[in-house]
Amino acid sequence: MSASISKLLFVGLILCARCAHATELVEQKRVSVSRSLSGQVAVFGTDEPASGVTIELCSPGWKQVIRSTKTDNNGHFSFEQAAKSKLFYLRVSAAGMNIYQLRVHIDKHAGQELNIHLSVAT
Repeated sequence: MSASISKLLFVGLILCARCAHATELVEQKRVSVSRSLSGQVAVFGTDEPASGVTIELCSPGWKQVIRSTKTDNNGHFSFEQAAKSKLFYLRVSAAGMNIYQLRVHIDKHAGQELNIHLSVAT
């Protein structure tokens, strides 16, 4: 391989490394309260709806995925609620965004659905 091709490949690898984003796991400490297992996902700082985001309903401690769905063009998602449980574990992820984990307590008297804001991975 010639020296110029080697230099070109090296520069390309450096540029790729700088463009890569490290994804962080963000776990919400407090329990969210919602009237249902539905809501909207937006991009933090812009409040733009985030479409195509994966929402996973998990077993306690986020150990196993039970069901999953994706947000629609308006960033909205919805799960049918299991009748017996009142505490749910959700994992929210999208390409180029930090992974967000939260616990949700369902209270049918709560005033609103979930509003989740994903931050861009840096």
